[in-house]
Amino acid sequence: MPNSVSSPLATLGRVLYALSLLGIGVQYALYGQLRRALPLCPTGLPHHHVLAYALAAVCIGSSLLLLVSWQTLSVSLILGLLLLASSALYLWPLQGNLNDTLGYALNNANDRTVFLECLCFAATALILHGLSAGARGRYTLMPGRILFAFAMVLFGLQHFLYVHYLATLVPRWIHGHHLWVILTGFALIAAGISIATTIEDRYAAYGLFLLFGGWLILLHAPRIFHHLHSGEEWSSGFVALGLCGASLLLATASGGTSKPAKRKERPWRP
Repeated sequence: MPNSVSSPLATLGRVLYALSLLGIGVQYALYGQLRRALPLCPTGLPHHHVLAYALAAVCIGSSLLLLVSWQTLSVSLILGLLLLASSALYLWPLQGNLNDTLGYALNNANDRTVFLECLCFAATALILHGLSAGARGRYTLMPGRILFAFAMVLFGLQHFLYVHYLATLVPRWIHGHHLWVILTGFALIAAGISIATTIEDRYAAYGLFLLFGGWLILLHAPRIFHHLHSGEEWSSGFVALGLCGASLLLATASGGTSKPAKRKERPWRP
């Protein structure tokens, strides 16, 4: 295993990502059906009970393998491709014509959000595979970075489209709800651009980790505590946990462009 993926930072990112997958897999197993709050597959598919249990098996099995770091190279690649295919189902004409389905998936805020979350989980698996593959990992690492960056930019834009609604999610004891939503939108867009261009991408990844970790502690954890039987709150918490893991993996995969180039010394001449 390459040193990059066995570093403490990458190990923590892998563990957090695996735990989030484990939580989502357990939810699929408990519900036995596809739910809109669960981001890995769209609802409305035929044989949804079979698909729910299949997703539960995939998520639980892959998460356990990732937790013990067994066959990480193969598991992450298979998982990334499967999640990429399941995210594409959000854009597939499941009912009606193509234009109606694309409009439903991309113009509906809730469905666009779960689509982007699924895309982030697929991108994270590809990033993990790229780190595990070493020099050969550029074929999955770069697509993973681009997909994750794309999702961050769209998440940031959504903060401007739904300022009033997102402001209601900010804890009451924090002042300036609308301001925090707007600042967060700018931060997500800037981080997405930084990750896509690899300019100061390590700092962007650390910033995303702090952002998602803050959401997990300040926003999702209290909501889960007060609504222990709400599957949607648990799902949101697992997604935030997975994005924390993705951020740490991205920090490990940083191109290091922020480091200044060494200056060549001229030979001394009398």
